[in-house]
Amino acid sequence: MRSDPDVLTWLPSYFEVGLGYSRLNSGVLLAAPSLAGLISMVSGTLLSDRLSAKGWPTRAVRIVFPALCAFIGGAVLFIVPIITTPLAAGIVISIGYGIGAVVLPLANAAVSQICPPAQTAGTLGVFLALMAIGGLVGPYVTGLIVDAASDPGLGYATAFRIMGIVSGVCAVLAIVLADPDRDKQLVRGKASA
Repeated sequence: MRSDPDVLTWLPSYFEVGLGYSRLNSGVLLAAPSLAGLISMVSGTLLSDRLSAKGWPTRAVRIVFPALCAFIGGAVLFIVPIITTPLAAGIVISIGYGIGAVVLPLANAAVSQICPPAQTAGTLGVFLALMAIGGLVGPYVTGLIVDAASDPGLGYATAFRIMGIVSGVCAVLAIVLADPDRDKQLVRGKASA
């Protein structure tokens, strides 16, 4: 999103097997979700920075805004299986991945804000490593789901639904649990003790 391995690993196969595109067109279509993610990350970061500069609360611009994007992106991916037109499905997938991609840079910004300055680089390294685990596990789990289905199209539909549900649940948890200002005081208070 995006360099999300799920997109790079099995999305071309979905375009080919699930939607009926040729192998060449499936490869070309792979650019659409990546482009949508790039646009989303840049525009979402610019919007977040502008709102921060105007005095919006950190929680609103670094947690609630990206979590809502992840929720909407998840909801969009959840409906992919009901779309029967290949072109429309490709567009919807690109929108779903694109909207959700805004989380990536804004999560890093929130982590940077919480950490004591001397520990920011190491903490971001660990955070990025943890995010990369999803890039290892996601394609594997998707492959298991597709292989277990009676039909690859049904397997991909199930995978999209699961991605949508997980994205929505994680977005709600972030909105309920995350507060950079509170967490900054907790972390930095412990670091200075």
